[in-house]
Amino acid sequence: MKRLPMSDFMWNYYQSHNVSFADFQQATIIWNSDLPKSEILDALREIASTTTDEVLKEQIRERLATQAENERIFLENDGSYFFIFVPDDESEWGNRYFSTLDAAIVYGKDHSKETFQIRKESFADKLDGSAVNNDSDKMYIGGQARYTKDGVFLECECYTEETSISFSHPYQSRFEDAYIPLQNPFELGDIVKMAGDSRPAIVEVSQEAWKRALERNTNGSREIPPSYDNISLTVEFLDGVEMYHGHLPILWLEKIDQWDDKLEWDVLQAASRLMKGTGSLESFLYYYHRNLDRKKGEWRGNKRQ
Repeated sequence: MKRLPMSDFMWNYYQSHNVSFADFQQATIIWNSDLPKSEILDALREIASTTTDEVLKEQIRERLATQAENERIFLENDGSYFFIFVPDDESEWGNRYFSTLDAAIVYGKDHSKETFQIRKESFADKLDGSAVNNDSDKMYIGGQARYTKDGVFLECECYTEETSISFSHPYQSRFEDAYIPLQNPFELGDIVKMAGDSRPAIVEVSQEAWKRALERNTNGSREIPPSYDNISLTVEFLDGVEMYHGHLPILWLEKIDQWDDKLEWDVLQAASRLMKGTGSLESFLYYYHRNLDRKKGEWRGNKRQ
């Protein structure tokens, strides 16, 4: 089995436990990864060329056709549409409007840090020549695309009231959103981070709770079928001084046993002990307020400058 997109920690865990993934599951993992869309589509084509799963082959064919149609719709312009450059930070005040896609891309290359978005919208009075409130046979089409700073097309999504590509299987049974009963290497209170993310977090789910969820999701007892989102792990983030709730895709997590910021590490360890039932609230609050006081001092210093 080829290396699948996930954190090194999770890949090594599954390799050491001889866990393999069926072609259908591999397609699900690849589709939901943060790889560039072109790499995702190439990987899906490769799976379709080798798999014996005929249902998966058909679903991948439909997905590839949909992506091609999305790109075609986004690129075409008969004068009824305008294009909006959206900067990296998505600041509303940085948006710029253009009559052509090419002009928007040129501007984006000169005014973006890493990637940028371009949104496509229609002029209200250009819908089949009708007034904005009149019914029209021409369906509204819009969408958005992402580009690199060099103007290289990454991906796009379009929306229309008339779906030109139909799927042969209900979405719940498609590879794009399929549930995978994953093994979980993390314990309650483990300190983790997402690969490529700078924020540490603490696992809030015990092994017993994860196994109960696996049983509920795989035995068909749920009224709403489980989806790919159900393989997320509940955590508490530490972001500076704030702690907040989050649901992270387990495949991209990695366990950590150290942190560059000692005061933040003290907070994380105290919170971890508290979740495991081996610590106290007083201990957690002591380290939390030490970290908070340090941050307040930094903020005051920055204001003076």
